[in-house]
Amino acid sequence: MIRTIAMLAGFAACSLASADVIIDTGTPDPGFVGYYGFDLYPDQWVAIAFTPGQDYVLNSVALWMMSNDFDASGRSYTVSVRTDAAGGMTIPGSTVIESWEVMTGATGWSPVLDSMDSVLNPILAAGTTYWIVAESDEPAGANPVWVASQQAEPVWHSVRNTLNPDGAWISGWGQGVPGLVVSGTVVPAPGVGALLALAAGLGLRRRR
Repeated sequence: MIRTIAMLAGFAACSLASADVIIDTGTPDPGFVGYYGFDLYPDQWVAIAFTPGQDYVLNSVALWMMSNDFDASGRSYTVSVRTDAAGGMTIPGSTVIESWEVMTGATGWSPVLDSMDSVLNPILAAGTTYWIVAESDEPAGANPVWVASQQAEPVWHSVRNTLNPDGAWISGWGQGVPGLVVSGTVVPAPGVGALLALAAGLGLRRRR
């Protein structure tokens, strides 16, 4: 009986603690031309889309960043998790699920991974498209830069620039997209709660 309880509890604990990387667009690679990226400043916002294959609780978001400020770190930018504007895979919507104000650790063109832990821990639903959006109020020439990765597979991304028609978001599939890592914990299947309750009940009965 004790062995059965241990097996049930162990299975449930593993299911509850299952952590995973939801999307990783790859690390920066300087190649032959050096690092390059997407400027974040008032005239330009940048976003990456992802669609979880199963339900996750959001744990963290991390962006590969460098800076046009070669004298000091700390240039600021905002990161937000948003829904899709049309509920499919189009452009970033206006609904913000969670956001962070970040002071980048980067100085000059030496990439660092700025990591943000989720405080709200929202559930990201399977089959739903979400966006990681980065923006900054820093002036051009001293602004943070979201470093391009060496992702081999095309990733759906979007850029909002004042030079675009009507300053709109323009999306498409592409490589060399900004580098980011989104991590989450798999939401347990409905049966896991029942297993935990069963394990607890068996343990109580055993003690009696």
